[in-house]
Amino acid sequence: MGRILLLLVAAGLLGGCAGLLPGQKQDPARTYLLAPAAPGAPGAIPAHGKLTILVSHPEAAAGYGTFRMAYLERDYRIDYFGYSEWVDTPAALIRPLLVGALRASGGFQAVTDDGRSVDADLRLDLVLLEIHQDFQERPSRGTVALRAQLIDLEGRRVVDTRTFRGTEPAPTEDAYGGVVAVNRVLTRLLPDVARFAVSAASKLKGGQGGRG
Repeated sequence: MGRILLLLVAAGLLGGCAGLLPGQKQDPARTYLLAPAAPGAPGAIPAHGKLTILVSHPEAAAGYGTFRMAYLERDYRIDYFGYSEWVDTPAALIRPLLVGALRASGGFQAVTDDGRSVDADLRLDLVLLEIHQDFQERPSRGTVALRAQLIDLEGRRVVDTRTFRGTEPAPTEDAYGGVVAVNRVLTRLLPDVARFAVSAASKLKGGQGGRG
């Protein structure tokens, strides 16, 4: 009996260490960036008569606030690639990209993501609603959905809210193809969000000509 128990324990130890045995390899995790094509450079912007906007840290809907790369194969279920992940959470990666898109728009005197360094007139809040590769059709598609809300900090009110959603076919049926597709979606969506912010800001009294 004691010998049988010893054999069972030994088998369990070997099973637990199977991934470390010589000749067996585990694929390393691959990390990917969100790095869509940058918008065109803005022209010269007069320093007067423009508003300053703060980009807050984006929030993420349930299932997307993780480094793991999500994909869909059926409705109502999110799965994640085993050996592919984002270099940071997608919400954190999107924030500097949105700052760049807002600066390139030329619609604001200053754009910042540091609320301690500047007294901003406006705040842009963003929620990442979806970011995944959808395999429910072929070719699979990269999908991104964002909800943007512009806040008037002086008046303490919501100026406008809009949802943006885009899809792009993946060039390959793997995680990298999804990365390429998602980046292509963001190349379109981020300038759209910037234009929304500029347009919404113009609704404020003196929005394009300065407060007061």
